[in-house]
Amino acid sequence: MNEELDVIGGAINEEYQHLTFIVKNETFAIAVLEIKEIIEYTSITHVPQMYSYLSGVTNVRGNVIPVIDLSDRLGLGKTSDDNKVCIIVETFDDSETLLIGLIVDAVDQVYPLLPEMREDAPSFGTRIRKDFIQSMAKVNDKIITILNLFTLLDIEELSKNKFTYQIQ
Repeated sequence: MNEELDVIGGAINEEYQHLTFIVKNETFAIAVLEIKEIIEYTSITHVPQMYSYLSGVTNVRGNVIPVIDLSDRLGLGKTSDDNKVCIIVETFDDSETLLIGLIVDAVDQVYPLLPEMREDAPSFGTRIRKDFIQSMAKVNDKIITILNLFTLLDIEELSKNKFTYQIQ
């Protein structure tokens, strides 16, 4: 497998390649190495009594995959019903590899986001949880929020039943 990609006249290691996509008119990114595939939005089977950001499950070539409305998970409100795209990502729970679908408004493009292009997320003022942000990068005149899939797709948090109450 070729470890290098030719991007804009230079070789950039795959680990720096990030897919950008649009959610509520904001640009976000995740590492290309975490993406299994991008599919056209298909029918989702609703699962009752789940958090609103857990849209349900879908069938991709015989595999039942949970699907998350990324906009809702980020606290930005539900994704509109227009032209949605589903990005299938790989995440890990202990030694198990899990596939999870992320519903986004649109896929943008792939950028090489090198470490020197990145800055820490601001400590306040963001509309989304700070632990969901890995870093931020400026490309041309665009600010791109690089998401932290480890916390965004934390299986422990996602699998909690929303109707579980703590007795004090």
